[in-house]
Formats: sequence, C-alpha cells, structure tokens
Amino acid sequence: MATLCPSTAIYHLLFSSLLLFFSCYVSGIPVYGAEEGKDGFHSTPVSSLLPKNKCSASARGGSQGLPITQKYGPCSGSGHSQPPSPQEIFGRDESRVSFINSKFNQYAPENLKDHAPNNKMFDEDGNFLVDVAFGTPPQKFTLILDTGSSITWTQCKPCVNCLKASRRHFDPSASLTYSLGSCIPTVEDTYNMTYGDKSTSRGNFGCDTLILEPSDVFPKFQFGCGRNNKGDFGRGADGMLGLGQGQLSTVSQTASKFKKVFSYCLPEEDSIGSLLFGEKATSQSSSLKFTSLVNGPGTSGSEESGYYFVKLLDISVGNKRLNIPSSVFASAGTIIDSGTVITRLPQRAYSALKAAFKKAMAKYPLSNGRRKKGDILDTCYNLSRTKDVLLPEIVLHFGEGADVRLNGKRVFWGKDASRLCLAFAGNSESTMNPELTIIGNRQQVSLRILYDIQGRRIGFGGNGCSKHVAETSGILQWVVPHGYIALLPQVRVSRSFSTLEMSHSHSGQSPELTWSEGEAMEPIKEHAKSLVSSDSSYELDNDESG
Repeated sequence: MATLCPSTAIYHLLFSSLLLFFSCYVSGIPVYGAEEGKDGFHSTPVSSLLPKNKCSASARGGSQGLPITQKYGPCSGSGHSQPPSPQEIFGRDESRVSFINSKFNQYAPENLKDHAPNNKMFDEDGNFLVDVAFGTPPQKFTLILDTGSSITWTQCKPCVNCLKASRRHFDPSASLTYSLGSCIPTVEDTYNMTYGDKSTSRGNFGCDTLILEPSDVFPKFQFGCGRNNKGDFGRGADGMLGLGQGQLSTVSQTASKFKKVFSYCLPEEDSIGSLLFGEKATSQSSSLKFTSLVNGPGTSGSEESGYYFVKLLDISVGNKRLNIPSSVFASAGTIIDSGTVITRLPQRAYSALKAAFKKAMAKYPLSNGRRKKGDILDTCYNLSRTKDVLLPEIVLHFGEGADVRLNGKRVFWGKDASRLCLAFAGNSESTMNPELTIIGNRQQVSLRILYDIQGRRIGFGGNGCSKHVAETSGILQWVVPHGYIALLPQVRVSRSFSTLEMSHSHSGQSPELTWSEGEAMEPIKEHAKSLVSSDSSYELDNDESG
C-alpha cells in the first residue's frame, strides 16, 4: 500500500474536509439499526425494510471467522431462483415451534434428561449457512447453523436415499483420516434424526478431521454420515452444524481449544455475517450486554435441555415498558433459537405488545389485504405511499440489565411495502405448551450474540455484522464494503462491513465517526476517490487480501 507524509497544512485541510463532508452527509439520513433512538422511535426508510435481491458484500475469512449467509439470500451462492412463499416459511416455522413446545410437554421433568439427543428438528426456511470441511484432503460442505441441534452431519457416499437438492457428498474412501463408527466410547455407532416436518437423516457416525479455518483443525471429530435421507432440507444445504449444548455438538467437541465459547452475527439477506469461536469471539465481547444462561423446565444441569434458556423480564415499545408480569415468561422459560424465524410470545405478552405497537403506529394505515391461510402475522401496514416510517423501537429486557434494542427488519417483516407486518407472533392454541417464549432469528439479525457456555451467560451487541474496528496505525480509517482506499496516509476499506470509522492520531486527538447503511456509502466512496485522484501523491489500493 502506498503511503506518504504530506505537509501538516494539507493534512489538516484534507482531514477537516472529509470530516465535514461525512458529518453533513450523515446528518441527513437516519442511522438504521442504531443502539439508541430519539424518544424510542427511528425514522426508517421503507425501502430498507424490504428484501434485497443483490448481494452487497463479499465474504471474508481469516480473522473474521466463518462467513454466514442466508440460505435463500443472494449472497448464499446456492442457486435459488425463487425463495419460498410466506405461507411455506410460516408453515415450516409453526412445525418447528410445535415440535419444540412438545418436547417440554411430552416428557415429564424427571425424564427430560433421558430424551434422545439426536431427535432434533430444524426449520428449512429462514436458516443460515456456513462452510466447513471434513477429511484429509479436506472435502468442503455447506451446513445449516443450528443452536437447537447437537449433532453435525452431512450426506455420505454411498447413500440409499440422497437429497436431490444437495450438491455434495462426503466420500469416506477419499479421506486418509476417516474411521467408521463412534470415536466417543459412550455413543452408539449409528444415528437417526427425525425433524418436525417429517424429514429424516439416518446413517452411521464417522470420525475424521474437521477444518473450520486453516488454523482451526480438529482431528477425530465425530459427525453423522447420512446414508438414508428424506425430505426437503433445501438446495445448497449438505447437512447441519450442531451448535447445541450436547456431548456431540461442535461446541463440545472443540471445547479444548475454544472453551465452549462462540458467537455469531446472522446477516440480512443481502449481506454476510460471521461465526466466531473461542478467543475470536471473546475479543469482540467488550461492548456486549450479558444475561445469564438458566436451566430449562425440568432440568438441573447446563446440557440436559439442549436449548439455550435465558430470563426475559419485560418488553418496551417506544420507550414505554409494557409491565408484563414476569411470571408470564418464567412459567415455561425463554430460549434463543437460530432456527425459528418469528419470535413467539405467550398470548398475554403478545397481546400487550400488539396493542402498544398499534398505538405507536396509529398514523399509518393498516393493510387491507386478507390474511392468507397459514399467515401467523396479524398486525400489518400498508406503507406503499410512505418514504420514511417513524418506527417504534422494541426492547427486550433480559436479566442482569441486558436490554436488546430492536428496530428496522428486527421489527417488521414483509415482501412488499403494501403489507409490512410486526415480526412477532403469539403462541397458537395448537402448541402443547403455549407459554414457552422463543426468540427467533428475525429478531437476532445483525446482532452480535455470544454464547459462553462455561461462563453460563449470553451476550448481545448491536450492529454485529457491520461494525468492524480494524487494528491499524493509520491516521484515517474508512470501513465500507467496497475494496481498499489509501488516504491520509492510510484508509482501509473492508469488503465485508458497512461501518465508517475515522480516527485521527495527530496531536493526540482521536475523533471518531461511525456510519451504518452500507448502500448509502457509494457516493462517499466516489467522493473519496475523487480526492485521491486529484492529488497524484495518493493512489487507490484494490488489494482484497484483507
């Protein structure tokens, strides 16, 4: 990268002009996904609430961990031409929710710990994909990230019934380090997984090397080798990465290095998130707000329920607490689940949330469209004639003061502006345990969420997918998803992130400016390029090595 030492006068002139330009530009556009909003409301462009069909980021590996993409988003590369309909999404989501509820109702508390850990279920839609590799030499696979499952599996050759939509199959005969059967003495050699939508995966366990990143290699990793698979797991998905708390989960089998710590940021459909383990996860934990992991109903230990339980105390809408009795959430508990799409609340809690939200949105017209069969969202608005909506912020108040602020796509869900709906639902009458609260992935999007199982805590942070503070001695640093620029004397542009960071170390001063909304960065990028090109002393650096 080219650098130079301009005179102090020119240096200050250019830095000041950039700071003034960015400040003026930022003042005219609301910050989407910010941690705080004036009076509990955010002025949000309606266009930012709608699905995007173009990928606006590029994956990075290295120190930023494993890239995460939405299965049906344009960044996944899985070849989906048409995403599932809302009815398909909600139908499968209901199947997952019903299955989770049944687990905590069907089994008596004293027998819950004996429930087979491989009888798991996941929702085909709304899931997130990561790439890992097995074997020597490595064979790469795209797996569904699931905090509700404790088994990692992929399809293997030969298979009696192969998933037609899967692109790859693990070939044990091509790996020098593969061994058939369990490498954990207390575990049987075969597995049988049945999912809520009646999809199944059956096969044998195998042991081989797991490669998460070049520096994170784990020999004798036990995973399921699917030989008989039925159902629709979705095109582009070759299996599952189990991030639950069970003995066979990826978290448990990598504990010697990662100490049962991982974090993720689930991205919006047009961007790329990240999955971090161990020290890489904890290095970003200083700004997180933590709440304790608690035992689920009928359990006394950290791993018995398989799910991650936390204590939800109350909800706020537009800075106003709903004052929901804590017993409403405490009776069955609250879980954080990466596979459920829409957050489910006990009916009493949802009714209070719905009423407060409708009051806060009173000046906007409700959608007149009739709800289709299977549509679980019942509070919808027609914003087709609205450019910017004043959206009330929803806050989830967890134990120990961990307040998680939701806005933008964490609050609204919809395919077009004529029907944008509150992205929460009440538990249906068909669920066997209607009081269980499930925090779905829609409310987790763009949050950095850290799971510290040994420390018995979960941390939440805002803008986890976009904020990136790189370590550099440069005087000015600009982070946006568009290549690298050298300026004053160093500006690095990270392709995976959409945050602007400016730092000035001259004379001991360190002003900082942070910017979200990646799409709005293009004009600023062009302006910076023009500044660079106007002075032959500087040059554009397109290095993408990161």
